[in-house]
Amino acid sequence: MRKPFLYPLLLLLAAGCHNNAGPGSGPDTTGFPAVKRLDSSMRTAFVPVPDHPGEPGDNIVYAASFALAWDELSRILGGDPESTEPLVRRLNASDIHEGALRKEAYRVNMQVQGDDLSVKASFYKSLPFSVAFDVWEEGMLFGKKQRVRAFGMKRYDYPQASQASVLYYKDDDHFVVSLVAGPENDEMLLAKGFAGGEQLSVMRSRVERAIAEGKKEMKDDRQAWKFVFNDEDELKIPMLKMNLAGDIRELISLPVVSRGQTLLIRTAEQQTLFALDEKGVIVESAAVVDAAAAVMDMPVPPPRKLMHFDKPFFIMIRENKAKHPYFIMKVANAECMVKEERK
Repeated sequence: MRKPFLYPLLLLLAAGCHNNAGPGSGPDTTGFPAVKRLDSSMRTAFVPVPDHPGEPGDNIVYAASFALAWDELSRILGGDPESTEPLVRRLNASDIHEGALRKEAYRVNMQVQGDDLSVKASFYKSLPFSVAFDVWEEGMLFGKKQRVRAFGMKRYDYPQASQASVLYYKDDDHFVVSLVAGPENDEMLLAKGFAGGEQLSVMRSRVERAIAEGKKEMKDDRQAWKFVFNDEDELKIPMLKMNLAGDIRELISLPVVSRGQTLLIRTAEQQTLFALDEKGVIVESAAVVDAAAAVMDMPVPPPRKLMHFDKPFFIMIRENKAKHPYFIMKVANAECMVKEERK
C-alpha cells in the first residue's frame, strides 16, 4: 500500500533587523509586506541546493533549511529517498549545508498524523551592523531601469569601514566586498560581476577564485589601494526586503522509494523573510580594518573606486569561520528591492 507523506518545509531568515531574537523566536516582521506566494509571473525562485539551476534573469534564493529538513526525512526513513528525479539526487548528494549553522541556530521538527509525516526545518538570523551605514537619499538606479533605495558609504568613514573589507577589485564592475554583521560576526559577501548563469554553485566558485586572486594581489604594495576604503571611494548597495513563500515544484507529488516502499511527497514548501538595509542595533564587534597606514604610504592619490551594486550581483552569508554558507542569493532584478517612493 502506498503511504502518502506530507512534507512541508519552512525557512525563516531575517538579516539586518532591529532585534536580537534567538532561533526560538519569531522574526521581526515590522515593516514587512504580507507573505506573497511565488507564481509564474514573478522573477524570483527558490532552489533547495546551490547546484540546482534557476532561470536566466531570475533572482535565485538558496537557504540551508531545505537540505536540513531533507536530512531529517532521510534519517526518519532510515536512508536517502530514491528517485530518478535529478533534484532528489542532488539533495541526497549535497553536503554544503553541513556545518553551515551551529546546532543551536536552527530547529528541525517532525510531526506524524496517521499516515502523514510532516518535517519542518527553520532558522532565524538577526544580523545588525555595529554601526549604521549611510542612506543614499537619492537612491540608485538598478539595471538602468528601476529607482530603488540604497545604503552604503558616501565617503570614507572609519566606524563604517571597520565592518567592511574589499576582498577583490578589478574595476567598478568586478569586485567583492565583505560586511561583518551580527553578535557572532557573521560574514556577508557581496560580489558584482560574478552573477552570470543559473547555478549559484558556479557563481560561488567564481567569487572564491576572485578572493584567492585578491589575497595574492594584497601582497603587492602597488595594488594595496584596491583593498582599502580610500577617502573618495563610494559603496552603494540596494535595500532588499522580501517575504516570500513558494513550492519546490519538482518535488510535488513525486514518488520516492525508501527501503523498498514507495512514498509520495505531497507538499514541499519554503518561506523566506530577508531584509538588508543600513540599520542595526549597537553590538561590540571584534573585526576592525585599519586602512590608514596603507593610504598614507601612497605617493600619489589612489584611483577612486565606485563600488555600486547597480547590476546583477551575488550575496553569500556564512557564520564566522564556517566553511559553507547558510544563505546564497543571486540578485538579478529589482523585484525584491525596496522601491524609491515617487514624490
